[in-house]
Amino acid sequence: MPKCLLIIDPVPTNRIRLSAVFEAAQYDVVTVETPHDATRFDLPDPDLVILGVYNEQPVKALASLKRTGIASDVPVFCLDADASPLRRLQALRNGAREMLARSTPDALLLARLRSLIREGDAERECERRRVTATSFGFAEAAYPFGTPACVAFVMADDVPVILPDIIRGSLPHNLEILSLDDALRGATTAVEPDAYLFAPGSDEEALDTLLPELRVRSHSRHAPVLVLHQADKPDLAIRALNLGASDIAADTASGDELAIRIDDMLRRKRLRDTLRQTDEQSYRLAATDPLTGLYNRRYAEAYLADLLMREVDQSRGYVLMLVDLDHFKIINDEHGHPVGDRVLCEVAARLRDNLRAGDLVSRHGGEEFLVVLPDTDTIEGEVTAERLRSAIGEVPIMLENGVEVCVTASIGVGFGHDPGEREVAAKTGTFDVAEVSNPVSLQRLFDAADAALYRAKSAGRNRVEFSVS
Repeated sequence: MPKCLLIIDPVPTNRIRLSAVFEAAQYDVVTVETPHDATRFDLPDPDLVILGVYNEQPVKALASLKRTGIASDVPVFCLDADASPLRRLQALRNGAREMLARSTPDALLLARLRSLIREGDAERECERRRVTATSFGFAEAAYPFGTPACVAFVMADDVPVILPDIIRGSLPHNLEILSLDDALRGATTAVEPDAYLFAPGSDEEALDTLLPELRVRSHSRHAPVLVLHQADKPDLAIRALNLGASDIAADTASGDELAIRIDDMLRRKRLRDTLRQTDEQSYRLAATDPLTGLYNRRYAEAYLADLLMREVDQSRGYVLMLVDLDHFKIINDEHGHPVGDRVLCEVAARLRDNLRAGDLVSRHGGEEFLVVLPDTDTIEGEVTAERLRSAIGEVPIMLENGVEVCVTASIGVGFGHDPGEREVAAKTGTFDVAEVSNPVSLQRLFDAADAALYRAKSAGRNRVEFSVS
């Protein structure tokens, strides 16, 4: 669906010209003369507001727009016949995201418009997902507001050396001066930069090197970039936006204007970082058991489907264990369910402590645990199973009141060794459990381990039994 632009401009010829430019770029355009006019009609919600400033101070024009409430959550893009540094600063201070001159080339106008729409879409999506995450009980990640950020200033050789001092005078953040090579290496600052300010000077080709590389480097892929371009080179600004720059500013911009732009970039970055951390927390909650902190059954089954595909290139196979606590109901009945939960958590910790970093341990359900050992032969699997049984049963679990609870476990072990079946799995090209072409092999392995577990229980418990799938 095309994006909707709301043009508010008191001059009819301006509205007509802008409409033609934006409609040719496949935008839906609505035009009105004043902000008040936009409230008199049933207009679609805009993705961006273009506000023409004419014969008045930007402060007054933006205040009139705010009173209508139509631009409370969308970017506002000001166009002004006199887009002087002072008027740009007034516009930015009063909520506008950008101010450009009416004489700005159409290509630059469209490039900046696209970047503002992307940012507006991202902010609204962040807010929607934040609200959704809150409704599910996921707390927002804390962010150290008020802590100065680290801004890396990447300068070409012909940029005036006084420029960093001008920026430092207005910027409430730490400014680190970097060469192009330093920025790409990312190893010269004490902390990873939160944002970049790039002044390529006359070296236009440096843009083609730096911006794409910053997007793929681990230390900089999430950091916004403000490109400082020469005022008489709009093509450089267009190239910067098309390469992914978060913002642009002419080299005639004041230190205060750059500070506002950088603070705005950092605010949006904090929003995205918070959302990303909330997403990561959501993924962890979706994949883990809330009591023990182990992976849950759903994650383990997806892991096994993946393992079936990867095992085709490994000759040693893998091991699956079902670990079931003996007489766990008696523990709950005699000591209560809180003690039972304490026992489950301690057993989970003992399992984790006695496995390799690459092994998987999950809570399979109730008092049963699933252990998967990739790249493991039969002898190693037997040794590990006995070690886990001993780790669980040899030392009683001490409760806070001094009571000792003795618990043992029975373990059933299955071995995955069928290269023919693994080859079939590898050819499916999917890691989706539901779409694995040989789910029978997964079920066969579970059945083998379950049968071995049943024999361990029947033979007196606190023992390990083995089977081959």
